[in-house]
Amino acid sequence: MAEVKPCHKCGTTTGKAPLAAMCNRCADLHAFSPSTPERQGDQIDRENEVNSAPLVGLTVHVADLSKSAPPRFAWQDRLVLGYLNLLIGNEGVGKGTLMAWVIARLTRGELPGDLKGQPVGVGVLGDEDSFADVWTPRLHAAKADLARVVQIERPDGGFVEVGEDREKLSLVIKERGLRVLFFDQLLDNLGVGVDDWRQKAVRESLQPIRALARELDIVTLGSLHPNKRADSFRQLVSGASSFNAVSRSSLLLAQHPDDESRRVLARGKGNLSQTPESVEFELAEERFNANGYEFKVPVARGFKAGDLTVDDLMGNDAPREEHSKIAEACEIIEALLPRDGGWHPAKPIKEACAADGVDDRMAKRAKERLGIEHRRAAAFHAGTEWRWPTQGTAQDTPGPSVPTVPSSPSGPSGTAQKSLLSGSWATGATQDSEDKGQRPDPSDGRGDDLQPLPVLERLAWERRMAASTDGTP
Repeated sequence: MAEVKPCHKCGTTTGKAPLAAMCNRCADLHAFSPSTPERQGDQIDRENEVNSAPLVGLTVHVADLSKSAPPRFAWQDRLVLGYLNLLIGNEGVGKGTLMAWVIARLTRGELPGDLKGQPVGVGVLGDEDSFADVWTPRLHAAKADLARVVQIERPDGGFVEVGEDREKLSLVIKERGLRVLFFDQLLDNLGVGVDDWRQKAVRESLQPIRALARELDIVTLGSLHPNKRADSFRQLVSGASSFNAVSRSSLLLAQHPDDESRRVLARGKGNLSQTPESVEFELAEERFNANGYEFKVPVARGFKAGDLTVDDLMGNDAPREEHSKIAEACEIIEALLPRDGGWHPAKPIKEACAADGVDDRMAKRAKERLGIEHRRAAAFHAGTEWRWPTQGTAQDTPGPSVPTVPSSPSGPSGTAQKSLLSGSWATGATQDSEDKGQRPDPSDGRGDDLQPLPVLERLAWERRMAASTDGTP
């Protein structure tokens, strides 16, 4: 039996005499014998087709780094270009108000990301809210370029179904130069017969949206309501989990757990970048007159970075406790780290955190939240040093010496600092010492049963002592 060799063109092992070194397809192409430079070029083109032309009805793509590019974002780390994104939130939480702000920033080229500085068009699909009476006033109040925002619907006013209307939708996107499509309620655009609780049905119904995003390099963003019985973000999307599985970036909008007037936007799922910090904002009312009417519309204002996570917003106890520990560590750092612009040893502060049940990880997150700068001290075994942020300084630069915490600080904060660093002691039966503005000394024979106070309690005690000694009421 003759030896079968793999085709040296495409790697298959089906040979064809007399060109046994090639498969049938490559042998047929090779049988085309060019005799002129023009025909030689034609043959090269035909042979290159072996790597790209459909084989048995399938398209084969060869890995080619020259065609690769990193993920790009319309809103950095939150809205991915070329993919499906999700916005999840309860009814009435403010998804429409937030989206009016996001769309306004997109039309002005103001969102951080790959479209910053490039005003773009946005298409809105859905009729949960009237486009003329609700969307347009909100967009106006958010300072959007209204000429760049359009609503897309069927001529009879019905929902656009992406499966049936994909080609028409593609033409509108190209004609209007849209870069973002927002599906106000994604389920309305999947088709009447789609069972949103069946995984395969959901994946198939989302395929046209994914294809549009990929082919036209746009953001497709769908709004969905959450499952109120969810124990994890994966279970949060109402309906089949395929919604969240197909999305490349899923955002959760919820009420701030400690402030009813504020909202928090956090990313719960993301495949293409690191998790960004959450965004907090407040809902306010904007009033203006137009067309002889007075409009009162909600607007999103006071945007700032936050540190709440999806678990915090879902009410999971462990993350909430973690958030409380970070806040506690922030108080300790603020009390112990002098604001004199100098570098100070971090070890006493870390020890104070540990004494109050705050581990190193929580202390580090508190340091990052406060923007504390750090560096490795120059002296051997000196450890790290911290200081409050200052302009024109870089982190992690070696220091010429090891600064020390002042040994005789003045004022309430100085008193607390000295006491905490020296490890003060007290018990419930210390009224005599408190009246004198002193704490008992464990070395005098009376402190055998004394126990260290938690850091925050000691801070409060020191402040009372400072007030009683300097005459402050």
